[in-house]
Amino acid sequence: MVIAFLGIVGTLVSGLMTQRLAERVKSKELDHSERQRAEERQYEAKRAMAETLRACYVILNTASLDYHSELNNFWYALRAGRVTDDLRSRLDDARREHRARYSEAQMRVPDDVLATVDKVHRGLNRMYGILKRLDGGIPPRREDESLEQVHTQIVTFWDQLGEMRQIMRRSIGVPPEIA
Repeated sequence: MVIAFLGIVGTLVSGLMTQRLAERVKSKELDHSERQRAEERQYEAKRAMAETLRACYVILNTASLDYHSELNNFWYALRAGRVTDDLRSRLDDARREHRARYSEAQMRVPDDVLATVDKVHRGLNRMYGILKRLDGGIPPRREDESLEQVHTQIVTFWDQLGEMRQIMRRSIGVPPEIA
């Protein structure tokens, strides 16, 4: 009877132990699956943020280059005395587009990149102001605001645009050797 009792108890206990072990394994599998899903969500969020930042950089770089080109075109027309309403409109459109992209960048890009972007933004707008004053017949306020001086600023501004582009590229992990 004792042996039969132990056999019955052993059978019941082994069933409970097997069930308990299966519950532990299942719990570990669920925990692992949940951790894996959380890691995947985190990876996707980082990837989406990186793509959004990259897109912001591309659009801002394009707007900066367009604005710079329109400043250069306007300078040549101003020097030749051939500024048209179309040129004025194109320059103003480039300025507005750049301002919109700059405003977007202010909300998205890291502070170290924003410092350079801000420097470019201010430089472009300074040249715009000088050219518009000269176009309006307003005499220069300072020595460096002559037609020739602003041309020098436009030409040397390529370096600032290049610096901005390199900082943006580093920010998104583009290796320098690809440049």
